[in-house]
Amino acid sequence: MQTKQTIIMTNSEIPEAIYQNVDNEGCLELKTRREKHQPLQLTGSVSVKSRKQRAVEVCLGLLCALLLTAVIVLCVYFSIQRKHLLTHITELNEDQEQLLNQNNDLTEEREQILKHNNDLTEERDKILKHNDDLTKERDKIRNEQKQLHNWLHEQDQLADNFKWIYYSSSFYYISFEKKSWSDSRRDCQQRKADLVIAKRTGESTFLKKVLQNNSLWVGWRQTNGDWKWIDDPSVANGFGSDSLNCAVVSETKYFSYACNTSHGWICERTNINP
Repeated sequence: MQTKQTIIMTNSEIPEAIYQNVDNEGCLELKTRREKHQPLQLTGSVSVKSRKQRAVEVCLGLLCALLLTAVIVLCVYFSIQRKHLLTHITELNEDQEQLLNQNNDLTEEREQILKHNNDLTEERDKILKHNDDLTKERDKIRNEQKQLHNWLHEQDQLADNFKWIYYSSSFYYISFEKKSWSDSRRDCQQRKADLVIAKRTGESTFLKKVLQNNSLWVGWRQTNGDWKWIDDPSVANGFGSDSLNCAVVSETKYFSYACNTSHGWICERTNINP
C-alpha cells in the first residue's frame, strides 16, 4: 500500500515537476538565447568601434596628407622666394657696385673740378697780378710822359734845344763843341746822361746818319789794355794793340784817338727821371 502511495504521490507531483522542468527548461532556453544573442551585441559594438577607428585613421591619414602637401607647398614657396631673394640680393649687389663706381667717378670728377678751380684761381691771381703790373706800368708810363713833357718844356727854354734827338726810347744830345773824352763825358753827366753806348746795330746806323761828317766821342775806351763800354765791364772787340785809348764814331766806322784830343761828343739819356 505504501509503494503505491509513493507512486501515486510521484504521479501527483509530476505536473509540478513538469512545470518546474518546463520553467527550468524555459529559463535555460532564455538563458541560452541570451547567451547566444549576447555575443551578437558585442560584435556590433566592436564593429562600430572599428568604423570609428577607421574613420579616425582615415581622417588622420587625410590630415597627414594635407600636412605633407602643405609642407611641400611651403617648401616650394620658400624655395621660390629664396631664389627671388638671391636674385634680388644679386641685383642689389650689382646696384651697389654701380653706385660705388658712380661714386668713384663723381669723386674723380669732383677732384678734377677742384683742380680746375684751383687752376682757375691761380690763373685769376696771375691775371690780377698781371693787371696790377700793367696798372703800375701804365702809371709809370704816365709819370714818364709827364716828366718828359716837363723836361721837353725845360729844353725849349734852352738855346741848344734842337741838339736833342729822340730815337728808339732814348734821347741823344749831339755837341759839335771840341773837348777831350773826359770833359765830354763830364758834360753828358751834367745833363743827367752819359756818352752814347752804340752797341746795337740799328743805333750805330742811326748815329752815323746824324754825324754830319764829324767824328764824335762815344762811351768806348781802352782800360788796362782791354776795350770796354762804360756800362759793361766785359771785354768788347776793339782795335789793334797799337791803337789809342778812346773811340770816336764817324759816318763810316769807329776810330781810336788819344783821350786828351778834342772832338765833339754824343750824350745818351735812356730815362727822363730828374
